Amino acid sequence: MSDGSGGAGEPHALLSVLRGSAVPYGYTLTVLASHSIVASQQGGPNVVEIIVFVIGAMLGFATLAAIAEHRGLGRAPTALGRREYLHAGMIHVFAVGAALVSAILIALIPGLAAWGLAAFAATVLYLTITSLELDFATRIDED
Repeated sequence: MSDGSGGAGEPHALLSVLRGSAVPYGYTLTVLASHSIVASQQGGPNVVEIIVFVIGAMLGFATLAAIAEHRGLGRAPTALGRREYLHAGMIHVFAVGAALVSAILIALIPGLAAWGLAAFAATVLYLTITSLELDFATRIDED
């Protein structure tokens, strides 16, 4: 327990929370913003459009999981150090940016398809680019 004096354990706890939250936090922002982009172009969604959006996101996640399993990427991940997360955090904007640009373009498609495609693309782009960013950061730190 901390006495509020800024003891040595506090930064480690915060860093641990930030490391564990980084990808889910970024993905949440990406999906929320993608949904809002489509809604701003198409109008507020009805129940069917919301369901199609959720299904699109789920299919994007399932597609990446199937690809990873098929390519033998299911091995245990290596632990990332503090520097890898700092490097990845500096370039994390590319994953969010690419996902949002795709949502902006897909939102121009009229009708129900935009909802599912925007969620699918946002999911696939965000998770794929984030993985590449972390891999890149790890390689930088190994050199």
